[in-house]
Amino acid sequence: MYTEDGFELRPIGDTMEIYASGEQFHETRPPVIAAFQALTSRVPVTKVLCDVRLAAYILDPTELEMRARTTARALAGYRTALVCLANQHELMERTAGNIRSQGGTVELFSSKGAAREWLSGKDDCRSDAKAVSAV
Repeated sequence: MYTEDGFELRPIGDTMEIYASGEQFHETRPPVIAAFQALTSRVPVTKVLCDVRLAAYILDPTELEMRARTTARALAGYRTALVCLANQHELMERTAGNIRSQGGTVELFSSKGAAREWLSGKDDCRSDAKAVSAV
């Protein structure tokens, strides 16, 4: 496990769980991305669960797009579940769109349980992903 102000990384089996919290401001290279890349170079994982429900992103539209692209570049090679609240949907959907454009597999969820089920290969929980999109 790796913890820094504003985020925590937890490798669990073949999944890296990322938890963001607190106010998140614009940074050219967010520390969470650098830590993720360093940790995954030593701990082999194939999946990522990224839970941002406790984070408040303080980003203007340009910064939001930059964060989405930066995050997508780091996550594109992994089966990724993004767990977010309805008010975080814009950033997470942009991130998901960027991951998909790079050939990655990603879904949005409102609950960690459904995200974990989907990561394990159970696609019947996808109604949770649609519920996030509908909000």
